[in-house]
Amino acid sequence: MGNYKLIEGKFSASDATQILLEIINNKINYHHLQVFSIKERFNGDVTHSEKRIKELTKIGKSLRKTLSAAEKKGYQIEIHCPIEIKVIK
Repeated sequence: MGNYKLIEGKFSASDATQILLEIINNKINYHHLQVFSIKERFNGDVTHSEKRIKELTKIGKSLRKTLSAAEKKGYQIEIHCPIEIKVIK
């Protein structure tokens, strides 16, 4: 269906932290809502969402650490975040 540049460019470490952690936090919130919805409506398996919450939390901590170190040194951050979307049956 297409390729899109979700994020592209150079940012201060502070701005990069804000941008990237906002995306991660939105994904974590999405999975929390999925867990709630699946448990409430279907009492179904929430293993996938719980696993993703743990993975995303770990990624967020790692990014915070890396970007904090870059900020202390006054470095800029270059981000390339392409999104590829395919329509499937």
